[in-house]
Amino acid sequence: MSDESTAPAGDAVSIPVPSDAPAAMTVSEAARMLSNARRAPVEQPAESAHEATADEPPLAEKADTDPPQEAPGDVETQEIDPAEEPPIDPPRSWTKAEKERFASLPRETQEYLHTREQERDREFRRSQNEIAEQRKAIQAGREAAEKARQQYEAHLPALLQELQNVNQQNFHDVKTMDDVVKLQAEDPFRFQAWQVHQMRLQAAKTEMDRVQNEVAQSKQTKRSSYEAEQNKLLLELVPEMADPKKASELRERAVNMLTDDLGLKNDQLSRWMADDTGHEILSNAGIQKLIADGLKYRDILKAPKAIAAKPLPPVQKPGVAKVGASSPTARIQALEQQLNSATGSQAIRIAADLTRLKRTAAR
Repeated sequence: MSDESTAPAGDAVSIPVPSDAPAAMTVSEAARMLSNARRAPVEQPAESAHEATADEPPLAEKADTDPPQEAPGDVETQEIDPAEEPPIDPPRSWTKAEKERFASLPRETQEYLHTREQERDREFRRSQNEIAEQRKAIQAGREAAEKARQQYEAHLPALLQELQNVNQQNFHDVKTMDDVVKLQAEDPFRFQAWQVHQMRLQAAKTEMDRVQNEVAQSKQTKRSSYEAEQNKLLLELVPEMADPKKASELRERAVNMLTDDLGLKNDQLSRWMADDTGHEILSNAGIQKLIADGLKYRDILKAPKAIAAKPLPPVQKPGVAKVGASSPTARIQALEQQLNSATGSQAIRIAADLTRLKRTAAR
């Protein structure tokens, strides 16, 4: 029985016989050829390969469905039109003419100037910050020095008082020059201690006098500066104070009003002027303006009421009247001329004299 007859029907395989196979083969040669044929790959038919790939798209079509990818070096850069670029603003600190000139320059020049201005502004701000820090440091140093000076001046009276107490306790018996001579002769060591203590006491008194003089001078300087500032402002509020004569009269009348009418005392006003707060109030331009307005109001109240009807000229006898320099008519004309150029309290006084003279001439 051969191998082909014993093989199952479902496992039958058609094995092609090589063209160079011998016609007569032994059993071993046939078995070897059969084994080699079974190990060789079996080629699929063209139809089965086409059916296996029918459900999948072709490679060319599949490649076409993917989005195209461009190489990084192949990307084209879009150039911006200079006309579409945003304009460069000129520096804010420039004048209108400079800004117009800036707008007419080429863009490259504008960019250069804009960069230079930014660098200059940064440097300017940096310098300002440095100066501000230096000013703060200087101010802090001044405040510290002023605080130390005030503390030193505040301790001087206590030091002087302590030295005086020691002198009273240890050298209470030394009062006259004879006591000093006796002390030097009888107890030279105690005399030397007394002498050293007197030197310390004198040095403390000298330092105390120096500090008091500096404080008084600084106080006077501040007062003079404040008075000059307020007097300058007072000339704008009360123009009459520009005339030295009128200013002296107004000040004298102001003092009289404060003392006689309001009941204040001269020594009380003096104490107010000596005090810093009182001096600041009485020297203030607004307070002086208020006092000047009070004087004008009092002059108006004291002045006679204006006559509504125009006074008639006096009746004269027939003939030509001689107008002398001392006649009422000449005096009236002189007062009317003075009234045209007078101001303030002087105008009020001239108006009162003119009214009184016209009343007298009308009788």
